[in-house]
Amino acid sequence: MADFDDSVDRELGEACNRLAAWVEPLPEGQLIDEASGLTERDLAMILRRLYATREYTPIPILTMDEAAERYGKPSVPVTKKGPWS
Repeated sequence: MADFDDSVDRELGEACNRLAAWVEPLPEGQLIDEASGLTERDLAMILRRLYATREYTPIPILTMDEAAERYGKPSVPVTKKGPWS
């Protein structure tokens, strides 16, 4: 399994590296937890998904003022579309 060293979240990347090192030597499909049915395949699938998303950065949540500053004002007047606006 590939390293998570280039993860945006360094702490999560290190944890994934440790988990991958623990999962890799397990036989394929080995049952990890009988009560939940968790298998080696489950952990490998989770690690693959985390690896695919390791470089995503969180999207900042902007206040209305920050959004207005960043994206500007609409070039056309905003009109009421219905009772919910």
